[in-house]
Amino acid sequence: MKYFVGIDGGGTKTELVVVNEKGSVVAKKRVGSSNASDLGKERVIELLLELVQSALPADTEQADVCMGLSGVGFSGCAGEIEVAIAAIPCVGKVRVYSDVQIALDSAYDGDGCIVIIGTGSVGYVRLDGELHLVGGSGFMLDSSLSGYDLGREAINAVLSVTDGRGEQTLLTGIFEGLGESDIRQTVRSVYAKGKAYVASFAPTVFEAFEKGDKVAKSILRHCVSEWEKLLLGVWRTYGEEKCEVTLFGGVTKRWETIKRFLSEEMLAKISFRVAEKPVVWGAVKDAASSVSEAFYAEFIRTY
Repeated sequence: MKYFVGIDGGGTKTELVVVNEKGSVVAKKRVGSSNASDLGKERVIELLLELVQSALPADTEQADVCMGLSGVGFSGCAGEIEVAIAAIPCVGKVRVYSDVQIALDSAYDGDGCIVIIGTGSVGYVRLDGELHLVGGSGFMLDSSLSGYDLGREAINAVLSVTDGRGEQTLLTGIFEGLGESDIRQTVRSVYAKGKAYVASFAPTVFEAFEKGDKVAKSILRHCVSEWEKLLLGVWRTYGEEKCEVTLFGGVTKRWETIKRFLSEEMLAKISFRVAEKPVVWGAVKDAASSVSEAFYAEFIRTY
C-alpha cells in the first residue's frame, strides 16, 4: 500500500499524520519540539527517524514524506534530514521545508500571505511563486505578539511586583494558582527549560485581561503594537492596497481578544482570517503532489 506522511514540526510540538491514497488518516502522532536550532540536528534526526518508523503501517510498500520544520533554515540541516529519512526502507520521495512554507501551502494553492503566532511569530508572502520572509529572526531578536513575548512579559510583570518595581496585578495570583508561588524558582526554570516554558505562560495574560487587569491590558497593547510592525512588513511586501492574511498558531485561539487591540490603519490595510485547515495539511498536500477535493474531504473527515 502507498501512503503519504506529513509532518508539522514546531518549536513546542511536532505532529505527524499518515494518509492513504484516498486521503484517509490512518495514523497520527504528536511529540515535543523538533526545532534543530534548539535540540541540535543529531537529536532532531533521531527523533524524526523514530517518529516516521513507528507510524508507518505494516503493509507500507512506499511512503512519500514531506515535513515542515521550525529552525531548519537556521540550522541548515534540511539536506541531512532528507538523506536520513530516505534511508528508511520503503520511503520514497522526501521533502524538508520550513514549517512556514507548509503553512502557506495549507492556506493557499498559489500566492498569499500568512502570519504564524505560536511560540514565535513570523510572516510569509508568496508572490509569483517566490517566497518572502517577514520577521522570523528568532526569539532572541524578534519582538512581537508571540507566546514567548507574552509569557516573558507576564513573568516580568510578576517579578516587578515582588521587588517593588511594578504595580499590583492579577497575574501574581494566577501564577500562584499554577503552583508558581516561588517566582524566583520560576526564573531558574526559565533558564533551564527555555523558550517553550516561557511561552506556556502566555494564556495567563489573556486570563488576567478578561478579569479587568490593567497590567495584562498594557502587555497586550504593547505586544500587538509590536506585531503590527510585522503586519506592515507583510502588507508592503504584498504590494496591494489591501491584502488578506491567514493566521496560524496557538495564540490565534485568542483572536477575538487580539483584534480589539489592532489599529484602524491595520484593519484598513489587511483582512484577517484564522486558518481552518491544519498546518500539517500543507505537508500532506506536498507529499501527495496532486490532491482532489474528495481527497481533502476525506482527510478532514478522518483527521
